[in-house]
Amino acid sequence: MTGFAQGRFSLEKLSIGITIKSLNHRFLDISFKGSGTSQEIEKMVKEIIKDDLHRGKVEIVVDFFNLDQNSWDIQFNDYLLSNILDKVLHFKKKYKSELSLSLDSLLKIPMVFHLEQTGNDLSEKERSVIEKKIKKIFHEFIKSREEEGGEISKSIVSSLEILDKNVAIVQKKTADIESKLFQKYRDKMKKFLTDIDIDDKRVLQEAAILAEKSCVTEEVNRLMTHSGRIRNMIKKKKSDLLGKELDFLTQELLREISTISAKTNSMDIHENIIMIRREIEKIKQQVQNVE
Repeated sequence: MTGFAQGRFSLEKLSIGITIKSLNHRFLDISFKGSGTSQEIEKMVKEIIKDDLHRGKVEIVVDFFNLDQNSWDIQFNDYLLSNILDKVLHFKKKYKSELSLSLDSLLKIPMVFHLEQTGNDLSEKERSVIEKKIKKIFHEFIKSREEEGGEISKSIVSSLEILDKNVAIVQKKTADIESKLFQKYRDKMKKFLTDIDIDDKRVLQEAAILAEKSCVTEEVNRLMTHSGRIRNMIKKKKSDLLGKELDFLTQELLREISTISAKTNSMDIHENIIMIRREIEKIKQQVQNVE
C-alpha cells in the first residue's frame, strides 16, 4: 500500500528531516537512506513501526544537518588527486590532447573530496525529542495509507457485488442445465442401447452419474462462502495479516471458478464465468495493496 509523510524539525545543534514513503509489495521490505542513518536511528524507527507495518516496500530517509560549524570536517584526498592529475598529464603527452579538467570536475570524482560531520552522538534528551517527532510523522504516514485503504475497500466491495450477482446467475442456470443433462444422457443411452436388454434403473443410474460430474453446486457454494468471508474481513479490519488472508481467499476464488469452467460446456454460463474471473482478478490486484 502506498503512503507518504515527511517532516523537518530542529534541535539545539541539529536540523533533522524525516521522509517515509511506501510502495506496493507482497512482503515487508524496509530500507534506510540519508546522512542521518545510523544503527541507533534504525533501531528507534523499527521499534516505532513494528506493530503497524506488515507489507510494502518502505523507504525511510533520515537527514541530519549539523548547525554547529565546528562539527564539519572538510577533507581532500591529496594523494588520490595527485595520481589522477599525473594520469591526465601522461594522457595529454601521449596523445597530444587538449584535455583539461576544471576544479568542478575534479571535485565530482569519488573520494577526492568529501564532507564529514563530527560530534553526532545524541543525548538522552535529543533521542526523546527525535523519537516523538518520528512518531508524529509516522502517524501521518499511516493516515495516508488508511485513506488509500478506504478507496481500495470500496473497489473490492464493488467487485464483490458484481461477482455475487454473476454467481447467483450461474447457480440458477446450472440448476436448469443439470436437469436437462440428466434427460439428455438418459435419451442417448437408450438410443444406443436399443438392441440390448438393459434395466431402465441402470440407465437412470448411469445418467445420474454423468450428470453429477457436471454438477457445480459445491463450487458455487464455496464461491459464495469465500465472497462473504472477504466482505466480513474488510468490514472488521481486525487481523494483523489481513492482506495475506485476503490474498489466500482470492486464490481460492480463482480455483473454484476454474473448476466450474472446466465442468460446464454451456457457452451461456461461460459468459458469466468470464465476468466472475475478471472481478476476481481485480480483487487479486487490490489485495496486494492491503496491509
